[in-house]
Amino acid sequence: MITGRIVPNFRIEEISSRGDLTVTPELVEFLQMAQALREWASSAYPQFAKQGLIISNMYRTEKHNKEVGGSSNSAHLDGRAMDITNVPQELFKAFTVAWQVICSIYGKVGGIGYYRWGIHITDYEDKFGHKTFQIRDYRR
Repeated sequence: MITGRIVPNFRIEEISSRGDLTVTPELVEFLQMAQALREWASSAYPQFAKQGLIISNMYRTEKHNKEVGGSSNSAHLDGRAMDITNVPQELFKAFTVAWQVICSIYGKVGGIGYYRWGIHITDYEDKFGHKTFQIRDYRR
């Protein structure tokens, strides 16, 4: 089992709850982007971000993805999606703008999903045929 960190603020244990992570260049780049989001949040909202970003899911095996009811072609299977559970709803729009900027800097077609429990971010919307940043609201 791999342990430690790939970027300063995310532990391997957060990235793969099952411990069987395949480290790819795409996963490393996504983590660098997530690190940039973490650093932005710490700077823009220091009171909120002092506890960090709490990750419930990032990389999933096919088995784990089925267990949690994930889509069969989920970006989580590629390690290119992250569920952050501690973002207050009043900060969703600010996080959206920040994530859009980060995706643009890295040349990625990203997206964000709003849920009652937090946000889902990805840099891999082109996997689903999208050519522009996607915003989805699942709070209803």
